[in-house]
Amino acid sequence: MAILKAGINGPFSGKVGNVVGYQLNGQSVIRSLPFVIKRAPSKLTIINRMRMKVVSQFLTYVKKPIAFGYKNIAPKGSRVGAFQSAQSYLFNNAIDYDADNMPYINPEKVLVFRGDMTPPLLIKVERKDNKLHVEWNKDACKGYSVAVVVLAYVIEKYAALNEGAAISNEGKMVWEHQLFNSDEQVHIYVGFYDMLNDEFSDSVYGGCV
Repeated sequence: MAILKAGINGPFSGKVGNVVGYQLNGQSVIRSLPFVIKRAPSKLTIINRMRMKVVSQFLTYVKKPIAFGYKNIAPKGSRVGAFQSAQSYLFNNAIDYDADNMPYINPEKVLVFRGDMTPPLLIKVERKDNKLHVEWNKDACKGYSVAVVVLAYVIEKYAALNEGAAISNEGKMVWEHQLFNSDEQVHIYVGFYDMLNDEFSDSVYGGCV
């Protein structure tokens, strides 16, 4: 049963058929109840559920870096946020399938930063003496001086973000972090960030070290 709050033309609270009315943040909202599917899901439906699951699992441990790297991608004033934008990108661009047709995220296809700036041209990424050493072509930076941002990610465990420890025209950086003291496989993503204009390049996959 629903209750009319302002006559026949006003908002209502409660259930009418498969429609529910309620208040949300001071606004009157109506929505339909979810359709209950009684038949067994199709193979395609199951695969799509698995695709969404692997995307969510991959992104769960990098929420803060994604909020940083995708902050300019989410449309202004939209209900779609940075995390949802990243979910959409990975769902459409970063999923591969194994021999059993099971979906998984291919780290090489992931972008953790996105923007219109020219991305770094990597020369070398290696872990040495418990430190990360990164080199890029400084001559390809077209004379601009912007920050270098690096994400180190042990997939579905933990991640670390380095913001601005080096400048693009320096051509190299050394990052010392406890992450590189372990035997874990660490995936590296490198990008440029213009702090003054709040602009990014797309990230570049630096491999697994």
